[in-house]
Amino acid sequence: MSLVPEWAQRYDEFWKGIRERNLWFIKLRFIFILFLLLLITFGEYVFKLNFSPKQLYAFLIITGLIFCYNIFLIIIRRYATFSSLNFNVIHVSILQSVFDLSSLTLLIYYTGTIHSPLFIFYIFQIIIGSMILPGYVIYTIATITIIAYSTLIILQHNSTISSHFITGLYSILPPHPTDNYVLFFILAFSAMIIVGVILANNIARSLYLREQELRESLDKIESLETMKQKYIMGVVHEIKTPISAVQSIIELILYKYLGPVPDQISEKLERARLRTDESIQMINNILRISQVKLLNISSAEEIDLIEVLTRLIEQQTENARKRNITIKFNDFRKKNRLIKGDTVLFNLAFSNILNNSIKYNKQNGNVEVLLNDRNNYCEIQIIDTGIGIPRQDIDKVFNQFYRATNIRRSGAEGSGMGLSLVKEIIIRFQGEIAIESRTEQDNSETGTKVIISLPYDYQVKT
Repeated sequence: MSLVPEWAQRYDEFWKGIRERNLWFIKLRFIFILFLLLLITFGEYVFKLNFSPKQLYAFLIITGLIFCYNIFLIIIRRYATFSSLNFNVIHVSILQSVFDLSSLTLLIYYTGTIHSPLFIFYIFQIIIGSMILPGYVIYTIATITIIAYSTLIILQHNSTISSHFITGLYSILPPHPTDNYVLFFILAFSAMIIVGVILANNIARSLYLREQELRESLDKIESLETMKQKYIMGVVHEIKTPISAVQSIIELILYKYLGPVPDQISEKLERARLRTDESIQMINNILRISQVKLLNISSAEEIDLIEVLTRLIEQQTENARKRNITIKFNDFRKKNRLIKGDTVLFNLAFSNILNNSIKYNKQNGNVEVLLNDRNNYCEIQIIDTGIGIPRQDIDKVFNQFYRATNIRRSGAEGSGMGLSLVKEIIIRFQGEIAIESRTEQDNSETGTKVIISLPYDYQVKT
């Protein structure tokens, strides 16, 4: 039988909510067990209640049964899945309802049946079940509850089964109810249960439907976002083709494959080639960002940051040598611990920062790459002696297409998308990124420090 709405079968929050409610009832059941034990032990002294030997014996057995099946529920809930095809948390909820209503029926019988004050807990159990269980399941349980309780009342009324009253609850023994009283009591009880089920189940169903609509809306938004990113990738990729063709023609002329070229024209061609390089780099960045947004990470590999950073530093060595920039790498961790992530994305993030540290550095400058442990995080610091980032721009540099004011004034080219891409990658792996920077306006040494923290215990979100 299908116990789960179709929309909820892939909605983790639905399953988690039911699992939390199941655990809450397990804890509540232990409190109820303690209450029963205290009532049995001190009821005579505190409330002046007198239990017959048969009642005491029955209460102890019922308390033991509740304790046993509560332990059983603790064990089986560990094996309850979030899948409608296997034993799941809704099955645990059904078992809880059946066990609780059965033990409650026994308690009600041994505390007076129609005169028992505990019958009100039937309503509590049924209404709670109406908010968790599917309609036909809770209607079935409610019907069985009404039949079972009504049968007990009728059998007791006809003296077919013995009556058990708690001496001390009444000033005199409860009078024997008339047939009309029994009939009206059963009708009122049945109406209360049915109306409670209808109202609670309809409210819960309405909330679930709203949740379903929200889920479908989110799915549509994600689908539209995916379509948008694919469209951007397609358009940008098409733009890249003619720019690459223009660059090839410029290089043919610039490198004199078609004949001599005057120096004045060569200078203009060189500037044009640089512009096409920048355009292609910008297009590549847009394509990378779109790929990151479309990437659905379902697994993570163990990564040695020393290997990743060493390889990236080697790749940047030639660029650094042109400007006489020294790159230093130090690992201050006590031991080399691996982190979980995606090698391609981490290469993209760290290469972007290293490239900026060299690109915006000063002649004869320095770049330091440091590794440290901070609690259960690996902290990566990339420090340069470059032009820095103005204070008012630090919070904005992670925005797409934003470039710091001093960089724009310096004439250095760039797309302003690098750091936004880096932040997207770091956050995707539950990390953090921050920037500390000084510029010439601070009247001190200039430079930028990028601090990245990545968790050692990264958990893949499925």
